[in-house]
Amino acid sequence: MKQAIRCAIMRGGTSKAVVFSAADLPADPGARDALILSAFGSPDPRQVDGLGGADPLTSKVAIVGPASDPDSDVDYTFGQVGIRSPTVNYAVTCGNTAAAVALYALQERLVQPVPGRTLVRIHCTNNDRRIQVSVPEACNDAGGSLLHLDFMDPAGGNTGQLLPSGRPVDEIRTAAGRLVRFSLVDCGNLYAILRADAWSLSGAETADELEAMTTLKQEVEEIREAVAARFLADDAATRPGSRPAARLKVAIVGPPDRKSVDVVARIINPERVHQVFAVTGAMCLAAAASIPGTIVAELAGGPLPDGRSAFRIGHPKGVIAPEIDSSRNSGLPRIRSIRIDRTARRIMDGIVYIADRGPGQ
Repeated sequence: MKQAIRCAIMRGGTSKAVVFSAADLPADPGARDALILSAFGSPDPRQVDGLGGADPLTSKVAIVGPASDPDSDVDYTFGQVGIRSPTVNYAVTCGNTAAAVALYALQERLVQPVPGRTLVRIHCTNNDRRIQVSVPEACNDAGGSLLHLDFMDPAGGNTGQLLPSGRPVDEIRTAAGRLVRFSLVDCGNLYAILRADAWSLSGAETADELEAMTTLKQEVEEIREAVAARFLADDAATRPGSRPAARLKVAIVGPPDRKSVDVVARIINPERVHQVFAVTGAMCLAAAASIPGTIVAELAGGPLPDGRSAFRIGHPKGVIAPEIDSSRNSGLPRIRSIRIDRTARRIMDGIVYIADRGPGQ
């Protein structure tokens, strides 16, 4: 008899994820990942034999269980499920999916709702960070209302440092001889933030335009591998099975193209250019904007002041404006929290049947 596993499909912000209860998955990591890959229909560019959506924004898994942290309500483990490759990447996390996890926790009564707004305290196991999500009562019933996500003390979750290189700007030269300046910032996820004008781009190009730029994509992947090898190789032994480059996201950034934004930016993922903008990418850019001398601070016309500030990022579908709360006595700022509002909705729940052979067979 085929395995039958209960799950929910949920949208959080601009991402869609399959959500499993940790209790329903195998404890062995290898068996767990094999089950997840089968549930998604991976590896297959169409993911036709599973629940995956054949796009990085919809090939995501969230595993939710009781909190292992005394100050949290639930544990949340995120996995980016490979589409063409048989991999589940736990070296990164997803802020959009955290909104779905908060709603899931309420609807599954892992957290008891209260009138008005309910606070759901999430422990993200990927980076050992806490997310406090304020969920409105109406959202618990139907979805669609705004959730307030506060990412607490988000810096350094991947490397232990806000600026892993110790410098606001570094340089790298590609095999073709192109000199690219970048800022390496760890806040939410780890990002190499590149100036778009290194390729004579504005940063306001559409995702489809960037997708068609073969040289750009090849050089971005070359930079991803080289930066990871330079700055992440030493601690690779502490993360067995994780390629250093799998931990590194890349964004290109340009100056504002209109008065309603502070910068424009695009995220270039290995499989596909991001069609919108990642919450963790917005967090990283806001953190970079608070540090004098970074690529983002340069392009925005100077660093953000201490205290609470909104930082407006133009992306392919509009604007995302994280609110950062930081303070600086001397040196680098301390990022106390970053708030981003998202919506979330349960799309369906039911049973996924685990195939015992590959798609097309």
